[in-house]
Amino acid sequence: DTGRRKPVPQCHHLPGPDKIIRVVTVPPVFAALLATILYIAMGDAAFANRFHYAEAVFSLSLLPVVPYALCAVIPALKKRGRKFERTVALIFSVTGYFMGAAFAFFGGGVQVEKVMFATYLCSGLLLAILSFIFKYRASGHACGVAGPVAMLTAYLGAAFLPAALLLVPIGISSVRLGRHTVLQVIIGSAVSVISFGAMYLLVPALGL
Repeated sequence: DTGRRKPVPQCHHLPGPDKIIRVVTVPPVFAALLATILYIAMGDAAFANRFHYAEAVFSLSLLPVVPYALCAVIPALKKRGRKFERTVALIFSVTGYFMGAAFAFFGGGVQVEKVMFATYLCSGLLLAILSFIFKYRASGHACGVAGPVAMLTAYLGAAFLPAALLLVPIGISSVRLGRHTVLQVIIGSAVSVISFGAMYLLVPALGL
């Protein structure tokens, strides 16, 4: 992407603050936080039972990090570079979203978990279309934060809305490291918020 800035030099021995921000704000972390907060706050109104909650953590958080773990321990995969790692991670993520959505919709899930999985699935598919078809790298980090903040705000109240300010350091770190432009961060955020809004309305309206 010719619109991206060149990365700001970082210390070779210790990760700089920009890299630390990107590590702690990866989408699987926020997916686990989302599921856990919803389950603690709403109980069976958020997930049909503990198994449904555990399945959500597995499909939304654990499965998507498998490619990163494999690339870290298998030199042949690591040599293929970040683009390969990101592509495989996106494939694993969307696979997990399909699995979770299927389990929620056909395994007796409640409405909140259905909306959550439908949102992740819609967001993941949109990011995949942008990436693979249009060759546009919308920010997955921003997408993975904006969506959960929107969901928590809708279901648990405006007290969670200030968490949206996390998008500021995420955007700054993305630009400074040359990973994304400001527009890519904004589009990544919009993808998940719009997906949630659509699913929040459609799932109840269709009686799913």
